[in-house]
Amino acid sequence: MASLDQIRTFVTVVKQNSFARAGRVLGVTPSVVSKRIAELEHDLGVQLLLRTTRKLTLSDHGARYFHRAVELLQRFDELERDIARHRDETAGLVRIGAPTSIGVNYIGPALIEFRARHPDVRFDLVLHDRTVDPVEEGLDLLIAEQTYVIPNGDLTEEPLCPIERVICASPAYLARRGTPQHPRDLVRHDCLHYSFLPSAQVWLFTGPTGEISVPVNPVFSTSNGQIMRQIALKDGGLTMLPTHVVGEDIRAGRLAVVLSGYELPQFWLVAILPPLSRISRRVQLLVEHLRAVFSPPPWLRGAAPAQDAAPRPDRKAPRRRASG
Repeated sequence: MASLDQIRTFVTVVKQNSFARAGRVLGVTPSVVSKRIAELEHDLGVQLLLRTTRKLTLSDHGARYFHRAVELLQRFDELERDIARHRDETAGLVRIGAPTSIGVNYIGPALIEFRARHPDVRFDLVLHDRTVDPVEEGLDLLIAEQTYVIPNGDLTEEPLCPIERVICASPAYLARRGTPQHPRDLVRHDCLHYSFLPSAQVWLFTGPTGEISVPVNPVFSTSNGQIMRQIALKDGGLTMLPTHVVGEDIRAGRLAVVLSGYELPQFWLVAILPPLSRISRRVQLLVEHLRAVFSPPPWLRGAAPAQDAAPRPDRKAPRRRASG
């Protein structure tokens, strides 16, 4: 099948009436021009150009092919110009997926701020508490915790901010059941489990002697952090939750952090872009806006350190991943 390069080369040769001049216009050598024309004639099974040492002449097949090829190239060039115009426009719809808690508390307000600057942009915000493939679901942008994204070599990840997790419970629960001093003490406690943690019903810690894996038998599992928060506030047990969900409760004394001397697995909030979103001007501008919103994380601005919180090591942003 004829390639676009072959067709464009043929049209240029006819217009320039010379292989050498066509090569200069296209930025290739005369031998490349000659090879493309030969391949095109071979693919079509007809001779397009009658060559002599002094001139080039179109065959009957070549004349018919030339006129249709010119029309084809004009339409293709118009299509490319149209796509380029739309690519550079900010007006249009952006479909975004985000976890419920972050979507309600932070993404929604961030989109309102963005529309104040770009009123021609429209949003469709889909909230979820499950594993999401942005390509399958037709999303232009997915906000997710890095560990929960389905691997896909065509996706690009833009890190936004680290997600800090803590183990916490209500003071009343701890007064009744005791405060765990070591992760293995959790086997004697009521645990509230986030069902989409990648380690299933195992909580992972890093302590002075290395990694510690603690199988838990949760009394309650759910994919929604706000539900776990509510149960913990009702003295329902110990839970592992991000500080953007429980930070205010910890600062107000409604929940207390335990096992702060043990580090929990690192997570990052990331913006996931499918292939076509990488060239969308409005998506690029939105990602830049979200970087500003989450740097530093809005739930930490002006907040005092959480009670019983131990200092964490510096966390470097994950490398941006793009392929395909």
